[in-house]
Amino acid sequence: MAGAQPGVHALQLKPVRVSESLKRGSRFMKWDEDSSTVTPVTLRVDPQGYFLYWTDQNKETDLLDITYIKDARTGKCTKTPKEAKLRELLDVGNLVGRIENRMLTVVTGPDMVNIQYLNFMAFQEDVAKEWADELFSLASNLLAQNMGRESCLEKAFTRLKLQTNQEGRIPVKNIFRMFSTDRKRVETALESCNLPAGRVSIGAKSRSYLTVDQMTEFINNKQRDPRLNEILYPPLKPEQTQLLMEKFEPSAAGIQKGQISVEGFARYLISEENSVIPPEKLDQSEDMSFPLSHYFINSSHNTYLTGTAINCSDKLNSFQSVLVFQEVIEAIAECAFKTSPFPVILSFENHVDSPKQQAKMAEYCRSIFGDALLTETLEKYPLESGVPLPSPHELVGKILIKNKKSHPKPSDGSTKKKLSEQASNTNSDSSSVFEPSSPSAGPAGITHSNLHESSRQSLVMCLYVVYISMSLQIISGQFLTDKKVGVYVEIDMFGLPVDTRRKAFKTKTSQSNAINPVWDEEPIVFKKVVLPTLASLRIAVYEEGGKFIGHRIIPVSAIRPGYRYIGLRNEKNQALTLPAIFVYIEVKDYVPDTFADVIEALSNPIRYVNLMEQRSKQLAALTLEEGEEEKDTKEVETSPDLQRSTKPAAKTEDLIQSVLTEMEAQTVEELKQQKGFVREQRRHYKEMKDLVKKHHKKTTEMIKEHTAKYNEIQHDYLRKRAVLLKSAKRDGKKSPEHGPSFFEQELANLDQDSGQKLSELKEQQQQQLLNLRQEQYYSEKYLKKEHIKQVIEKLTAIAEESQSNQMKKIKELCEKEKKELKKKMDKKRQEKINEAKSKEKHLTEEEKLEINRSYVNEVVQITCTEYSDLCWQLQNDLDQEYQDKFRRLPLEIQEFVQESTKRKTEDGEPEVLPSSSSTLEKLMQKGAQSEDDMEEEKKD
Repeated sequence: MAGAQPGVHALQLKPVRVSESLKRGSRFMKWDEDSSTVTPVTLRVDPQGYFLYWTDQNKETDLLDITYIKDARTGKCTKTPKEAKLRELLDVGNLVGRIENRMLTVVTGPDMVNIQYLNFMAFQEDVAKEWADELFSLASNLLAQNMGRESCLEKAFTRLKLQTNQEGRIPVKNIFRMFSTDRKRVETALESCNLPAGRVSIGAKSRSYLTVDQMTEFINNKQRDPRLNEILYPPLKPEQTQLLMEKFEPSAAGIQKGQISVEGFARYLISEENSVIPPEKLDQSEDMSFPLSHYFINSSHNTYLTGTAINCSDKLNSFQSVLVFQEVIEAIAECAFKTSPFPVILSFENHVDSPKQQAKMAEYCRSIFGDALLTETLEKYPLESGVPLPSPHELVGKILIKNKKSHPKPSDGSTKKKLSEQASNTNSDSSSVFEPSSPSAGPAGITHSNLHESSRQSLVMCLYVVYISMSLQIISGQFLTDKKVGVYVEIDMFGLPVDTRRKAFKTKTSQSNAINPVWDEEPIVFKKVVLPTLASLRIAVYEEGGKFIGHRIIPVSAIRPGYRYIGLRNEKNQALTLPAIFVYIEVKDYVPDTFADVIEALSNPIRYVNLMEQRSKQLAALTLEEGEEEKDTKEVETSPDLQRSTKPAAKTEDLIQSVLTEMEAQTVEELKQQKGFVREQRRHYKEMKDLVKKHHKKTTEMIKEHTAKYNEIQHDYLRKRAVLLKSAKRDGKKSPEHGPSFFEQELANLDQDSGQKLSELKEQQQQQLLNLRQEQYYSEKYLKKEHIKQVIEKLTAIAEESQSNQMKKIKELCEKEKKELKKKMDKKRQEKINEAKSKEKHLTEEEKLEINRSYVNEVVQITCTEYSDLCWQLQNDLDQEYQDKFRRLPLEIQEFVQESTKRKTEDGEPEVLPSSSSTLEKLMQKGAQSEDDMEEEKKD
């Protein structure tokens, strides 16, 4: 359809390729101006071009992510050592040639303001030049800046390989540091080398593989843009799918069988071919042959500030220092076309009054910019009214200067006129810092000149804009943070005011899982995106406390539909290696609701024709053909009374049965399966479980208390017995007259006293247990009575709601039948009028009206009477059936509860937990079974 665009490269993107000299490495002297240290290092780049790393003489390795590199410089724009100590260590005095030609300065940082410098010195000038060019080429590669999920995982593994120990092995602590959220899971993964697999219900008959046909269907139905024309861009064929499966399937046996395993399918999902933004959208894919005024231009304002115009730091040197115009022009000449060949527009806000100084500025521009400066108009595009401006394609490699010219002063006129002309010749300044004593030049990527004309310029190059509809489902996340916290996702849409939706969606917070949280919630739908080319989708991930983790801003016009991994970025829009989310995206052309049926018919004409034929048959059943009427008349000619009594009823019965469906009231079992009743049952189960748990806790505490008392009595008995035995031995030596019988009597009294205390304690314990169990039974009985009342009320409410819905449906069917009857009467009236016109042309208009009146009265009196009687009969039957069910409902529920509690009331033993829990488990099983049945019905 019209909303999709084919993938066409205007400029072929170059894949990341690392030269052999960068892989082998080169010797440099790394120096630091702050610490005044010089270290000999070997500088290298890994074969994939992910990291710049250097190794010193102690075999210690430091590395730098190449995507963080802003620039790589050599020559006069590099940093050179100023201190004598550094120059001496670098042996600057003995170098041949200019020192800056051997310097390599690597500029890194999150943005163009907060930057850092890494300084290296090569031993040959050509080595420094090669490294500067290659590093900038790798850092500015668009494919490297938008790598897919597979490359991100490979990048994380490359970091581990580069940070090895002295023996060349990867320390386990580095792996733990990367996944410090859950150390146990990391250890388990390292031991088993296998990850837990979820969502395994895929493949042929729930097997762990996909066949060629299933893979083809998945790619064409889920991953392919449905807006593409199927003739110009045909869907994938099984032969093409087989080649795709051979690329990602690791098993040779699976390839021969035409199957792709879960591992191969996962490789396909994380591959570069499955990225959320197609490579052709990263390239310059727009037509650049239109006039310059037809484009938005990326502009730069107030480039001397260290931040935004309001929030930048207040430093005096920003106000006291002045940039030298010549140095600014030289810097622009060197860096103007580093990232793009399209023209650069310099907007001069010139406050230099002296013509000599202005001439000097013009001389600097001509001499430094050279042939790149556009000084004359192009022959094809003279500066005349009605002639368009040249296109960016025709101005490739050119530098344009926008400046205000002074108009010739009039020779005479009033002072007021001169002042008004001077006022109209001035240019207002909106900068936060106004410095009239020095010129300012602000480079633009193609725009400041169009600031005042942008409201009159075309937004797009066509007269029609295609709206789109988009839905986004957040499924899961991977390696979001190294903390053990909950995370959630927010979605925003930015664009035109009609398209902008801030915080349009927010997922639930995961439960302390940031490695692989799963949400799988309902998708958010953007029903109508008016201007997709200016709309951007923002997906942000936060910790449960609101701390920012990462986000991704994607142009809506560049989004691929299907199952995609989206890598996250930090606040400075720098790519994060591991954090990513897994989403499912659907993109369609916007269709208003009024035209949905038309679009459905055009997209699936066979299904539409079948539905129309089915509808025609249903309407034919409602229409009484003349042949059928005559046939019925002949059959009942012999019995006029029977004809009058049965024919209308038969017609009405056939007519009603063709529209109305059999309406049956829901049974009690069906009402119990409703979600509200199941939820009520689960709540009752929880309350009963809490009650049993509460009494169980009381019983446990009481048993502990009695056990402590028993141990105290036993300990006191043993202590007294030991004292008595010791006293007996001592007294036996001193007083032989105290015989063994005396001490035996004392021991007997002690045993009797201890036994009596234990017996009393046991009786007390039994009585307390009995009271506690009785209290539990009474509490359960009271709670179940309350539950019975609540269940009756809930079932009554559900039944009334069900009855109301069925009554509403009956009314809708009645309204539908009335409409069909009206159509039938209109058709009969028209047929009778046509017949009268053809046979009896002499009839007057009054006679025709009389025919219409008689026909309408006859049909309405016969059919509508029978129809209304039937409707009232159905309603009365339905009311009667529900009233009977309502009367039986309390008795059925009471019998059910009494059967479950009968065993408890008759049992005198204190074993309450098994009996009560068994009844509760039955209730819970029924509730869970009902809920599972409901979920299965939803899935079906």
